[in-house]
Amino acid sequence: MDYLRLAQISQVKTSTLVESNAHFLFKRFKLMRILRNCKISKEKGHPIEYMLYLMLIIMLQGARSLFSGIANLQAEKLKTPINSMLNNEFYNWRNLLYRVASQFARLCPTPEGKTSVLIIDDTAKEKTGRHVENSSWFVDHCSKAYYMGYQTVMAAWHNGVVTIPLDFELKIGKSRIKHANKSHYHKGTHTEQRQRMAKQKKGKIAESFIRRALQRGFRFRYLLWDSWYNNSSSLRFVFSKLKHRGIDLVAMVKRDAQKYLLGDNYFTVKELYRKSGKWQHDPATGILYKSLVVAVLDKQSSNQPESQTVLGYVKMCFFRYPQHKRFKALICTDIDLEEMEILSIYMRRWSIEVVFKDLKQYFGYNQSKSSKYAPQIADLTIRCIFYAMFCSLRYDYPSKSTEQLLIEFYSEMEENWLDIMCSVVFTNNAKQLLQYALSLGYKDITHLLDNYESVLRQFMCRHWYEDKIEEMDKSISELKGYRKAS
Repeated sequence: MDYLRLAQISQVKTSTLVESNAHFLFKRFKLMRILRNCKISKEKGHPIEYMLYLMLIIMLQGARSLFSGIANLQAEKLKTPINSMLNNEFYNWRNLLYRVASQFARLCPTPEGKTSVLIIDDTAKEKTGRHVENSSWFVDHCSKAYYMGYQTVMAAWHNGVVTIPLDFELKIGKSRIKHANKSHYHKGTHTEQRQRMAKQKKGKIAESFIRRALQRGFRFRYLLWDSWYNNSSSLRFVFSKLKHRGIDLVAMVKRDAQKYLLGDNYFTVKELYRKSGKWQHDPATGILYKSLVVAVLDKQSSNQPESQTVLGYVKMCFFRYPQHKRFKALICTDIDLEEMEILSIYMRRWSIEVVFKDLKQYFGYNQSKSSKYAPQIADLTIRCIFYAMFCSLRYDYPSKSTEQLLIEFYSEMEENWLDIMCSVVFTNNAKQLLQYALSLGYKDITHLLDNYESVLRQFMCRHWYEDKIEEMDKSISELKGYRKAS
């Protein structure tokens, strides 16, 4: 396909939304209506859904950055509209994500016999520029190293089959980068409110996620998080606000000095482990387990365990995997659940790690190179929306992986682009072919049809290739240093 101009095929890619499978995916989620309801629109110029379509193409092509993807598509004229959309501090991106997630919940409800859960966790979002707005120092506990940027605290909703991002906050740390720029957003705007929320502690951010999810009508039976979110404030919120609504917490606990009440005595996790009796054996998995019921104390009420108030009772379970010497401890506010059932529920927390992996590997988690805070929020929201849309396809085809669905989706788009490109080429040259036949002396259409293959071969070899093929636009591909299409 060397004879096709790069600019021409790029124009086909960026102007075929209605004919593409992306349009039907947008239509399935009623994205245009949701954008209008969220007041994310423009009075003139390119519509928002068209720019989202362009960002979807750039994501599927795996460009290193949003700008390089725009350059590869030769759509530089859309750079300013896209930047204006992402930098708009008045757009309520959180509302957009929740509405798309609500549409997902209607399209892909929780199957009968399964329970939905809300998972809260965080991951790193590195930003290495010295002048990035609100950039801070964080510790990556997986790699045990410091990094610059934000911490993405995310809430994900699992319906028993797939997991989608429901809410997130780009947390701003206390240890700011020395030369980081200070943002100046108008008070009361969506970005300014999120910036204010992002400076709170992770426990408070998690509480706001849970409140919003319930207000938006999302139902879940269990709340899952790891040991970093277990503090007195969060546990008080669980016992006072969630327990009476039938929502129980399943979380991992640290082996620290925190005291728990067993009978009339106070013990740490390690001491409770020794007092919990003999191991029981699960024959199906080989996992050893044991448990006991303890009271959780409020550390904020007093420094001495004897003076601390009781927040509530939990079932503390200890597990030891085959060929592992160290034990793991989980707590569950539903003390009637069996130990292995508690472990099975907590294992569903791993699905949010899959969400983080897919966002980073396939959905352009780090494609935005902007140094401002507002476009970081907008960009990640759009990635999460795309992820929820493709999760609806995974719900329909559970045997297919995310990578397989993306490849098939993009292959279908490429086939559609090729068909449209062939139609454009035929339309532009059909008239010239007939004129060439007239120049050869064919006056009768019947006579031309009898010798069509011969005339077409002569036209392709002598006329079209010599005079009508246009080279790639060198002013764009060479002067700007972009890679040529092969």
